[in-house]
Amino acid sequence: GRTLMASPSRTTVRRFFGLLGWILLLPSVLTAVGAAWMLASGLGMLGGTHTATGRVVAHHEGTVGASHRRTLSRQSVVEFATRDGRTQRFTDGVARQGGAMHDIGESVTVRYDASDPSRAEIASSTAVKVLGGSVLLLFSGVGVVAGWLLLRLRGKSGGTAPHAPRD
Repeated sequence: GRTLMASPSRTTVRRFFGLLGWILLLPSVLTAVGAAWMLASGLGMLGGTHTATGRVVAHHEGTVGASHRRTLSRQSVVEFATRDGRTQRFTDGVARQGGAMHDIGESVTVRYDASDPSRAEIASSTAVKVLGGSVLLLFSGVGVVAGWLLLRLRGKSGGTAPHAPRD
């Protein structure tokens, strides 16, 4: 009679491990892809770039967040001069809820692509992308491993344990 009682609970445990595994694995994989893009775009602004001093000339208003919880955000609009004296203007990629990260009139260090000065961002935004991307990639990696392990446990929990003592 003991095996009939144990069998439904094993199935329940296997289903629980499977569900938990997928709940961890799928969002973690998607987060890892986003984090890798964020890290790559930040690192892409580190090689083959020049720096210049720019000035925040305006704020660009937009919204951030899920469609049901949109909030006002602001991005800094920055003007700077390239090494050959051309003036460039760009909107920084980092949007911040409420106020922009920098005040109008504030001087900022700009990092721009040497071959395409229109590809520019505030240097601190590059650091945010690299650090944020690294942290997200680390945590999503942990989630992927945990989800994968739970899915592996699901498959193994149905059999009898090889080291179970015999009566």
